Amino acid sequence: MTMSRPEQITLTIERRILEHPRSIHRKRMRAGVWLYLFLLSRLQKGQDTLDLNPQEAGQEMGVPEGTIRTWLGQLRKHRYVRARRTNGSVRVKVRGVAREATEALEALAAAVPKRFFTVQKLERALGETGNRESLEAVLETYPDDAVKRALSGALAVPSEQIRRSRTALFIYLIKRHVQTKTTDDPRT
Repeated sequence: MTMSRPEQITLTIERRILEHPRSIHRKRMRAGVWLYLFLLSRLQKGQDTLDLNPQEAGQEMGVPEGTIRTWLGQLRKHRYVRARRTNGSVRVKVRGVAREATEALEALAAAVPKRFFTVQKLERALGETGNRESLEAVLETYPDDAVKRALSGALAVPSEQIRRSRTALFIYLIKRHVQTKTTDDPRT
């Protein structure tokens, strides 16, 4: 028996498989969850189908071939996989993997709110250029509402009262505003 070389893998599964008020997935998958994880770990990126040799899988996992076939039947019965026999192996389609990955990426993109402010908008509003890195850092660190408040504060100061630059004043105000906001917050 040969063991596969040790390497780390990262699997992405829906939380609902692990957490369910009535433990439906635990009851349906039973010990077949190990075969399910085995299948997920062998899928190529963007694919949802692979050829499985139950005998080889059993050897790799350290269980009899019959156990692999039982687990596969359990997973098929409850529609976690589709399986079709081919010449000496089983073509297994892990249901919904490619679709779910695409949907997850789309949901993540939709969940990330679009930023109103960009570096170009801030440079235009402040009337200064040359501080791109500082403005990018501000946009990565602070939410739009904090940027808006600091920008309005920086624009309210007359030019003759600004010591260094309007951008420096803006950065000072946003840092001061966020520190003041967090220390004055009654919830903390």
